Amino acid sequence: MLSSRSRNQRVNPSHRAISLMRGRNAQRRVLVVVSAFKPAIIADMQRARMLAWELRSAGWELEILTPRAQECRQDIIEPDSETFFPEDVKVHSVGSGLDELWRLMGSHTHGWRTIGPMYQAGRQLLREGRFDIVYISTTTFQFFMLGYLWNREFSIRYILDLHDPWIRDRKPHLTSWKSAFLQWLSERMERLSVLNAAGLISVSGNYIDVLKARYQDNYPEWLSPDRNAVIPFGAMERDFFNKNKLIQLAEGGDDELSINYVGAGGRIMMRSFTLICRALGFLRSQGDRLAARARLRLFGTIYDWKIGDPKPLETTAREAGIGDLVTELPTRVSYRRSIELLFESRGAMILGVDDAGYMPSKLFSYALSGKPLIASLRRDSPAFDHFRQQNTLGHALWFDENMEMPVSEAADVMRGFLDAAASRQSIDRRAIVEPFLASAMAQRHAAIFDACLVG
Repeated sequence: MLSSRSRNQRVNPSHRAISLMRGRNAQRRVLVVVSAFKPAIIADMQRARMLAWELRSAGWELEILTPRAQECRQDIIEPDSETFFPEDVKVHSVGSGLDELWRLMGSHTHGWRTIGPMYQAGRQLLREGRFDIVYISTTTFQFFMLGYLWNREFSIRYILDLHDPWIRDRKPHLTSWKSAFLQWLSERMERLSVLNAAGLISVSGNYIDVLKARYQDNYPEWLSPDRNAVIPFGAMERDFFNKNKLIQLAEGGDDELSINYVGAGGRIMMRSFTLICRALGFLRSQGDRLAARARLRLFGTIYDWKIGDPKPLETTAREAGIGDLVTELPTRVSYRRSIELLFESRGAMILGVDDAGYMPSKLFSYALSGKPLIASLRRDSPAFDHFRQQNTLGHALWFDENMEMPVSEAADVMRGFLDAAASRQSIDRRAIVEPFLASAMAQRHAAIFDACLVG
C-alpha cells in the first residue's frame, strides 16, 4: 500500500487537464459532503449552509452531496426553511441501501444506511472531473471515509472538518461485542481518513492538537501550517431577517426577565446549568429582586423526548431551590423558531459541556444579536477564552475538571447579566463578531482549499 504522502502526490490526469483548461483565475469547484441539507436544518450542516451563501465570493463554486431528507430524522425537516438556503446551490441527494441489514445490526441512524449510495454518487460526480477538491463537514464521522476512498480512485484531495472529536482518548466502557467492534472500526476508519486528508479544519484547536499528537509521526500533509485551521462556527446576518419586529416583541411583554435557551440539555449540560442555578439561587436568597423576576425557559433539550420522560434540567433547578423560575420544554423547535425565541428573550444563555475543546455553535450568532449574554463554560475551553479576551462579549461563569467558580463570585457575574437584561440594552459587538461572520469564514475556507491544491 502506498504511504499517505506518496498516494496524495499522485495526480489524476483528467483532474489536472480540467484545472489547466479553467485557467489560473477560473472559479474552482468544491464538493461539500454533509449529513443533511435543505429542507433539513441541524447543527452539523450549518457550516455548509453558510458556505453555500458566501463561498462564491471567495472564488469557489460549491455543490452539496447529502442523504435525502427522507433518510434523516424527521423532526429536523423544516418546511419553512427555504429562506435560510440560497436558491441556486446545486444539491445531490441520495437514498439508502441495505436497509434491512442495517436494521438487523441495530443501526438507528442514517449514516451507515446511506454511506454506500453516498460513495457511489460521489464516484459518479468525481468521474465527470468537475471538482477540484472535496470538503467533508459533518459529525456523521463514517462519511470521512468517503474522502479516503475517492482519493484512492481519483487522486482527488479532501479536507475534513471536525466539529467534535471522533475518537476520544478516554474510551467508553464497552458493554457488548457490538460496541467493542464499533470502537475498533472507528479507530481504523479515523486513521485512514485523517492520515490521507490534505487538510483539516476544526471548530476547536484542541481537536487538531489531539490528531497532531496521534499522527504527526506519519507526516500527513495537513501538518503544514497553511493546511490546517481553527475556524469556529460563524454568524450570518441574513438569518436575522425579522430582527426589528422581534426586538419589539421582546420590548413589549410584562415585567419578567425572560431568558430563553435553545439547544442540547440532559446530562451533558448538567455541570454548566447547575452553576447557573446556584448563582441565581444565591442571588434570590439574598433578596435580589432581579433574580426573583428571572424566568429561564429551556427548549429542545432532549431528542425523542416523550410525555412522562424526565426533565433533567428542571430537576437540577428544583434541587438548587429555583424550580419555580425554570421551565424545560424538551421537544425540538425549528431553526426559525429558535431565532424568534432569541429575540423574544431579554438575554441569551449558552451552556457548555465538560470538554476542554468544546466550542458552542451559537456563540457568535448570539453575540451578533446584540442580546446580553450569559455563558457557563469550562475555564480551559476556547469559548471561555473569547469571554476573557473580550469584555463586551458577555458574562461567563466557569468550571473545570475538578472545581467550579465560587458561588458568591458566580452570583456577581449573574447579577451583571441580569442588570443588562433588565435595561433592555442592545450591545454593539460588531467589532468582535466581524472576523466570525459567514463571509469572513468563507474567505478562510477558500485559503485552506487553495493551499491544499498546491504540491
